[in-house]
Amino acid sequence: MKTSVKLACFTLLATSMLQIPAATSAFAADTLHPGQTLSNNGMLVSADGRFAFDMQSDGNLVLYNSGNGLWSSHTNGAWYNPNPFYSPYTYDPNNWYSAQYTVWAQVLRLDYNGHLYISDAGNTRSFWMADTNTWLNNAYPPPMIKPTGLVGDTLIMQSDGNCVLYDTVHSGGNWMPVWATNTGGR
Repeated sequence: MKTSVKLACFTLLATSMLQIPAATSAFAADTLHPGQTLSNNGMLVSADGRFAFDMQSDGNLVLYNSGNGLWSSHTNGAWYNPNPFYSPYTYDPNNWYSAQYTVWAQVLRLDYNGHLYISDAGNTRSFWMADTNTWLNNAYPPPMIKPTGLVGDTLIMQSDGNCVLYDTVHSGGNWMPVWATNTGGR
């Protein structure tokens, strides 16, 4: 009798644990604001749930459509060691660089100056940054006039598959894109 009760409890627990990711992703945010970060598999999920902008634990930022990668920052495994040296006291046999002095790509940040970038956990080194100037130049080729003074303040994972950094303040009340993954409609 006790074995069947334990089995029933274990089955109920296992079933409920399998449902946690589905419930969690249904309530995931689609927007990142200044001062907010994504790390350790944190993600922005589109309102319809089809697209995810995932800051993976390997340091790579990837935009997924139902599990298929559409865009990547190519920062998986990116690291920087400013002072590589061998020490018998800090030596790791699995990594000849001392982990104590190595920083890794870990966190997507949107700062208050409109910079969207990937840094290490301590925010001491940048590994990738959204190139808003080049993106704006391509979005507004001559003879179009490129808007100036825009600052990205809202990153949104949209339901069309595009992740866009918008200026919602300096654009006269209009939401003006300053950078995007250019993956809309894929």
